[in-house]
Amino acid sequence: MEQEKNQTRNEEDVFKYYGDTEEINDIPVKETRVPKFLKATYVILAGWAAYYALTATTIDDRSKATTPVQVTAEAGKEIFNTTCTGCHAVTSQRIVGPGLLGVEQRLGDQGLDTVLHNGRPEKGMPNPTSLGLNEDQIQAVKLYLQTLK
Repeated sequence: MEQEKNQTRNEEDVFKYYGDTEEINDIPVKETRVPKFLKATYVILAGWAAYYALTATTIDDRSKATTPVQVTAEAGKEIFNTTCTGCHAVTSQRIVGPGLLGVEQRLGDQGLDTVLHNGRPEKGMPNPTSLGLNEDQIQAVKLYLQTLK
């Protein structure tokens, strides 16, 4: 009995706070105010999004700002490991893209150049320049791939 009385009192307190209510599935509901901390969160997120939109660097900006790279197989290996290993292995194993062991023998020098400069969009490989690579970096990757025999 005491528990029912407390339940009724709590419901009355809720109704006093929120005013008139509607019922959905026999549950009293009322539109409520957005809590202040959520309003502050929305404002902070909107400010961050605006700041990010104004200060973000585009892919074109990144490719222009890249530091000069020595065109060596070792530099190409570093670039390959940070840019290409998500899809390609240096073995014959296929990940997303084909394994690149012996890639120059399969494609030839001109074919390798074509793929490295244009990608293979029909097979899901993006153009390396769209990933921020400049000509020196592409040539370094080519030298590295030529060592994979």
